[in-house]
Formats: sequence, structure tokens, C-alpha cells
Amino acid sequence: MSNRHWMAIAALTIAGCAASPRTIRMMTSPTIPAAQGMVTASSAANGNTALRIEVRHLAPPERVASGATIYVVWAQALGQDTSQNLGALRVDSDLHGILNTVTPLQSFTMFITAEPSPTTLMPSSSQLLTASIQR
Repeated sequence: MSNRHWMAIAALTIAGCAASPRTIRMMTSPTIPAAQGMVTASSAANGNTALRIEVRHLAPPERVASGATIYVVWAQALGQDTSQNLGALRVDSDLHGILNTVTPLQSFTMFITAEPSPTTLMPSSSQLLTASIQR
């Protein structure tokens, strides 16, 4: 095999490693000590970051914050004050929930709050689960 072929194989191998999904355990707030969360971040189309957020043992939102009806997942770019609503995370009767979403951010803090509405524009309650994403 020529050097050109080996270089092409090496480039594809490196690109494949860089794009492999990364799973991060979320930090849990003391207000919900039983909750567990994991987020898997991977490369998506157009340079975006695809996220799969999975939670277990997360109490219904109305039991966590007064007036809350839903959990919302947020992304906050490093060094920024504003947060992006990534979507609503619904928890089933087994206290389990999954959200698949995408963000254009590549290095950011992701967190979950209990909110009165899934379309809220700013987090109104404390951060319940958090993770630092570096892609």
C-alpha cells in the first residue's frame, strides 16, 4: 500500500475517534439526592452537538418546585449569561425520562430545571442536574 493510502486510512481513523459519542454523568443537586442523570454528546450535522439526556429517579416536577409542571433542559455557553432552552424533559411514572436534542454549541454547561411551562425563555428555578460538555 502506498503512503497516500496509509495517510487516508489514518485520517479516517482519527476523524472517527474525534466524532465518537461521549457520556457524562450529571451532577445532582442536594434537593433531589436520589436523581441520576447521564448525557451523551456527539457530533451532528453542520457541526452541531447532538445530546441524549437520560434521567432516573427524578421526582415529578410539581414535587420539586412550586408551580412547576415540566422539566426543561438548558445549554449555557461558557462565559455567557443567557441560556438556550433545549426542550422539555418528561418523566414517566417510573421516574425515568429521555430527551434527544441538538444545539449549535460545542463547549457549554447543560442543566435541568423544573419550570411552569416547556416554552419558558429563561430558567426560573435552581439547577437540579448539571453537566459540563466539551466537544
